Amino acid sequence: MIPFADFLNHDVTSEAYVLCNESKKHSEVIADRDFARGDEVLIRYGKFSNATLLLDFGFTVSCNSYDQVQIELNIPQHDRLYTQKLELLDRHSTRSIKDVNEFTSSQNSFTIKEEELNDLALEAAQNDGRLARYPLKNKNREIAAHQLLLSEISQLVEEHNKYIKLLVPAPPYLCGKSVLRRRLAQDLLTGELRVLKSATAWLETIVQPY
Repeated sequence: MIPFADFLNHDVTSEAYVLCNESKKHSEVIADRDFARGDEVLIRYGKFSNATLLLDFGFTVSCNSYDQVQIELNIPQHDRLYTQKLELLDRHSTRSIKDVNEFTSSQNSFTIKEEELNDLALEAAQNDGRLARYPLKNKNREIAAHQLLLSEISQLVEEHNKYIKLLVPAPPYLCGKSVLRRRLAQDLLTGELRVLKSATAWLETIVQPY
């Protein structure tokens, strides 16, 4: 906690920030523009998704450009190659990462960030439109992997749509904190749904020609 600085509200478009020197017990706000007396000074807490804002700060932002979705791929236990696939996943997957501002990521999950989708699309265009950073020699296997991703993400789209419909409209008997909680949940799910739809549209353009 930083006295007084903690009173500043978040604005995703703000370039103002707080500098803090703990040893000198000194902090200052670096403004991004001129302020008149009485103007509210807004700062950006960070480039956080609504999931992080809600978990760490207790609020969400509509149309958050830093929204992201964590995708988890599970291997069905009835798969006849379950053991081999699990070993390959453990051998080649990204190690678990834990950050103070993000959720802990498991070895069989990855994150899709809205701000990175355009960059990924440009990179894929340089590799014959395919997703892999190092395209496989067997294009059919790579397209099959795309189709698997598309199937998983399409299922998440359906689930998000279902949950959003349960939240809107709010029952008339709800009030106060109950209404607020539903709005926060709606912002979170709507942002994630937007990212999922963008990813789906991109994967469909890759898979359809094949």
